[in-house]
Amino acid sequence: MDKAPVQIQRISNTEYSFKLSSAEGVRYVIRALTFDNPDPYAYSPHIEKFNRGRLTFPVGMLRTLTDALAEAGVRYELTDYEYECPALEEIDSRMRGRYEYQARAVQAFYGRRWGIVVVPTRGGKTFIAAEIARIFLAIDSGNLLFCVDNTTLFTQAVQDFKRFFEPYGGIDVGEICSGHVDTSHRITVAMVQTLHSALRGGRTAAARDRKKQVEKYLRELRFLAVDEIHENCSDSRLKLYKRCRKLEYQLCLSATPYRAGAFVQNLKLMAWSGDVVYEITEEELRDVGVLSDYRVFVLLVDHNDIAYKSVDEYDYADCRRKLIFESTFRNDVLKRAVDMFVGLGLKTLVLFQSVEHGRAFAETMGGVPFLSGETKSAEREREKARFLKEKGGLLLASNIFKKGVTLPAAEVMINADEGLEEANVIQRKGRVLGTTETKTRSLVVDFFDLYDAYFSEHSEARLNTYVSAVGEDKVGIVDVSVDGWLELIKRWTVKWFQISE
Repeated sequence: MDKAPVQIQRISNTEYSFKLSSAEGVRYVIRALTFDNPDPYAYSPHIEKFNRGRLTFPVGMLRTLTDALAEAGVRYELTDYEYECPALEEIDSRMRGRYEYQARAVQAFYGRRWGIVVVPTRGGKTFIAAEIARIFLAIDSGNLLFCVDNTTLFTQAVQDFKRFFEPYGGIDVGEICSGHVDTSHRITVAMVQTLHSALRGGRTAAARDRKKQVEKYLRELRFLAVDEIHENCSDSRLKLYKRCRKLEYQLCLSATPYRAGAFVQNLKLMAWSGDVVYEITEEELRDVGVLSDYRVFVLLVDHNDIAYKSVDEYDYADCRRKLIFESTFRNDVLKRAVDMFVGLGLKTLVLFQSVEHGRAFAETMGGVPFLSGETKSAEREREKARFLKEKGGLLLASNIFKKGVTLPAAEVMINADEGLEEANVIQRKGRVLGTTETKTRSLVVDFFDLYDAYFSEHSEARLNTYVSAVGEDKVGIVDVSVDGWLELIKRWTVKWFQISE
C-alpha cells in the first residue's frame, strides 16, 4: 500500500510534526486546523492552530485533526510516544468495586501523561489526582505542583492529599498561599494568585528573593496539575503555566473544561492542555450510587406580563437588576418556594450570583444568615456545619459554594439568579447531588425568565443543560402566573422524595 498522505510524528511533549506529509497531506492538515473566527472584529477571519513555518501543531489538536481526517476519508500514519500504564492491581485498592472508574481515569492519564480528566462533582477529583501523584513520586524524580484558585479549594486540596497518603505513612505538602512560599517538598499546593503575586516581585529583598525562588521552581518543575481548569485558563494564567518548560506530565481537572460560547478560548485551552484524555460521566456516577438521582423543577416567570418601570433593554446590568434582583414578583415566588421546601423538612440550599440580591433576600426571610466571600472563614464553616448537622434547614450563599464545597446532605438546590454559562449550572447543581446513608434523591430548582432581552436565551441554555443531563422526563416546568403553581410543585416534591404528609 502507498504511504499515507498525512504523516504525524510526536516531536516533543507539546508538539506534533506533519512536515513528512505529502503536499496534498499538508493541505489536508492545514484545512483541518484552520477555524473560522466568530469575532467579526478580529484581526483575522481565521484561527490557525498550527505553525505554518515549521509544519507542527500543538498536542491538544491531535484528536481534532484525526477526527477530521477520518471523516474526510484521508489516510494518516501516527508515530506517538508510548508510555507504560500502571496495571489495575498497582493502583490504590480504594479505587476498586464501584470506584473503579477512578482507577481507569488514572490509567488513561498515564497512557498520555498530558491532558484533561473530566470528573463531575463527587467523582473523586482530588482522590484521582492524589493517586496520580503517588505513582509519579514512585516512578519519577522532580516535583509536582497542584494549582487552585481560591482558599476553600486550597485548604481542601492540602487536607485531601494528606488524608490520601495516610495509609502510605503520610506526606508533607508544600504550600504557596497568602504570600507564603514553601517549595521544599515534592508535592506543593498553590494558589494561582499567590504565584502571580510572587512573580511580580517587589522593592524589598524578600520579594525579590521570593520571585527568584518561584521562577526557578517553575522552570525546573516536572509535573503541573491545575484544578478547575475551565476557570483557570485565561491568557495570563496560560502564560504563567508556560513558564514550566521542563514538564513531563501535565494534568488538568474539571467537570466542564470547555465553556459554552467561548470558542476561541476553548481552542486555546484544547491546544495547550492536550485535550480530554478521560471523561467520567454523571450517568456513570448515578449508576454506581455515588451521585443521587435527581429531578429539575423550572419556575417560569413571564416578565413581559409584569409592569416594570424604565428598563433599559440595551443594558444587561439594568435588566438584571430590575427584573431579577429587585423584582418583587420574582422574589415572592422564590420566597414561597423556599418556605414550602423548608416546611417539608427538606435541607435547602439557595445560591445567589449577586451578593446584594442574597443579602436582600436574607432580610425578607427574617434575617437568615447569608454567606459570601465577605463572610469570615470561621463563621462560614460554622454555618455550613450547622446546616449539615440539623434536620432540614436553610442555607443562603453566594458563589463561594458554587464549586469545590460539597454539601451531600443537601436535598434541594435553588439557583436564585439567572445566567448563561453552562459550567456554572453544572457546578452549582453539583453541590447537592452527592449521596449519604439516608439520601438517594436530590432536587434542583431554577427559573426560566421569559424576556426577549438576554434572559430567554440564557434560560433556554440552562434548561438544555438540565435536559442533556437527566432527560426531558425528569425536568418539570411550571408557569408561576397560574393559580395553584405552588401546590403543584409541592405535590411533585412530595412524590419525588416519598414524603409522608
